[in-house]
Amino acid sequence: MTSAVSAPGPDFDAVKRLHKELDAESDRGVILVSSAMLEEALRELLIVFLAPNFSSADALLDGANGPLSSFSSKVDVSYRVGLISDRFARDLHLIRKVRNDVAHRPAGCDFSDSSVKDRIAALSKSHGIFERSPGRIQRWGYPTVREQFIEAVSWMLFFLAAERRRVKPIAAHAAEFGYMVSLDDESTWPKPGE
Repeated sequence: MTSAVSAPGPDFDAVKRLHKELDAESDRGVILVSSAMLEEALRELLIVFLAPNFSSADALLDGANGPLSSFSSKVDVSYRVGLISDRFARDLHLIRKVRNDVAHRPAGCDFSDSSVKDRIAALSKSHGIFERSPGRIQRWGYPTVREQFIEAVSWMLFFLAAERRRVKPIAAHAAEFGYMVSLDDESTWPKPGE
């Protein structure tokens, strides 16, 4: 499992590169790309954590019928096995719902949409980074909804990347006795009348 207090994620230069990459995207693009990145980061964390898969295809995580193929199921199982906190899981679900808001509308859904703004406000309130950063707010003002979303996604992605290096994998179970014993041992044979 993970430690109770985790060290910060990777370097801030990587965060800056991610911000620059996302700045070039439309609002819809930021939401869809960021959500896909978070889902993939969770998938990679689960792959590192779970017992090894000996097949070329991962029936658990991939394909339309994989029990952990959806973003939602990856979030839920990551929480239930102790890889992420309940707050982190709840916030990933908020991001997933923002993604669904924009993905399921043909056009016109962006950071100015009321449901998107409300979910991102809840996300920012949950992690509280901006409230704990009055100097940043005083110097540059309160971030836009888009900036709040990108900030949350950034620290979450880099936490998951760092956690992937820290997590202790589940070892594959040793073969059960039925795969190793022989019934040729006469002491295991039933005695007459038993």
